[in-house]
Amino acid sequence: MTEQPHTDRPGKVAVVVLGMHRSGTSSLAGMLDGLGCRGPATLMPASDTNAAGYYESLPVFRLNDAILTALGSRWDDWRPLRPDVHLSPRLAEFHDKARAVVEAEYGDGSLIYLKDPRISLLLPFWRGVLRDAGYRCVYLHTHRSPSEIGASLQRRDDIDPGLSLLAWLSQVLQAERHSRGEVRHFTSYEALLRDPAAVAAAAEAAFGFPWPRPAEAGAGRVNRALRHHDAGAQAVLEDSRVPGLIRQTLEILERWAATGEQADDHARLDDIATAFDEAEGLFAGAMQALRARSAQLAPARAREETLKTEKAALETRLTQATKDKAMLDEHLTQITQARDEALRDRDAARQAQAEAEAHQARQLQELDMLTDRLIDRDAALAAIRRDTLAMTNRATQLEQQNARLKAEQQQRSAGAEATRQQLDQTRKEVEALRRQLDDQRQEFLSSTSWRVSAPVRVLGRLVRRR
Repeated sequence: MTEQPHTDRPGKVAVVVLGMHRSGTSSLAGMLDGLGCRGPATLMPASDTNAAGYYESLPVFRLNDAILTALGSRWDDWRPLRPDVHLSPRLAEFHDKARAVVEAEYGDGSLIYLKDPRISLLLPFWRGVLRDAGYRCVYLHTHRSPSEIGASLQRRDDIDPGLSLLAWLSQVLQAERHSRGEVRHFTSYEALLRDPAAVAAAAEAAFGFPWPRPAEAGAGRVNRALRHHDAGAQAVLEDSRVPGLIRQTLEILERWAATGEQADDHARLDDIATAFDEAEGLFAGAMQALRARSAQLAPARAREETLKTEKAALETRLTQATKDKAMLDEHLTQITQARDEALRDRDAARQAQAEAEAHQARQLQELDMLTDRLIDRDAALAAIRRDTLAMTNRATQLEQQNARLKAEQQQRSAGAEATRQQLDQTRKEVEALRRQLDDQRQEFLSSTSWRVSAPVRVLGRLVRRR
């Protein structure tokens, strides 16, 4: 690490995150964002394999892909680029585009972070772009167990773990060589997950300027639950099946992350890079043939991916259809239950109607009976009226006769015994008739049927007339 003098006005600084794909560069960039460094305006959206987000500029990602394509390479290429490729006129056309991207993404930001794993391959190019934009670059390296990276890339991109090991070694060596002599700090994905605040504090000390926010603010952005493959660096170092160049490089990076960079290790890393370059010449032809064969198989793989996509879509449709069927079955069950309930209500209503009609028939029958009884009662009352009238006429006649007899008696001057007896007898008959008439009238007037049944008698007459 090269020490930088402190100044009252540090100027603009770009923190460049360096590391292989799936090495925790997104978590490291998220920590920098939490510490107050300015991130890009156009962030790459999160995905299923990186739910917390990439903290990566989408235009920078697209530009880097275009540059690698122009150089005949790609993001997972294990073959190192030429060390002086950034001096090629072929890259001149990308320089102005990159400068415009930096200005559009970061504006007037004075402390920014730049993160894209492809920058490990293109570091000399981006250093020139950032310096032209007025930024002093500091570099934050991170690494992760190559076995974990291989498992992650195999799961995400179906890349053979052996090729992932080669890409890991190539890219960490290029990132180290191109940043050597600059202000930089080395950490690891394991250290970041274990204590992100300590990583933030150590980087602050190495870079020589304070973060705008406390280390805890950056630590809060690191999600420790995102680690899906747990095969730590120590397991790789102890695995004799892992190539020696990879284990030696990992041992140096682990030691630098723990205790700081050691200049004595630079020569060892150069030797490893030289050995790797020489080994690359042994099987480059075979790998080239393998790539050609892979390109031939690309249409079949594309067709396979299309079929997988179509299968997934059909499975999704089937799942939706199954859910729709279940909903329809449930709806049908509800309709059936409602229908059965309606039928039960209808049957109950019919039964109630039948009972009401039967009750009405019984009431009509009782009404007919009452009407007949009232008619009989009316006939009896009519007979009583006739009898009463006859008795009244008879009483009148007797009274007239009595009066006549009294007159005759007065005329005969209180006469004979026979006449008195006849008068007494007549009087008794009249009184008896009067009592009998009074009793029948009282009985008739006090009768409940006479008072209450008057409306019924009228209804009965109406029913009989109909």
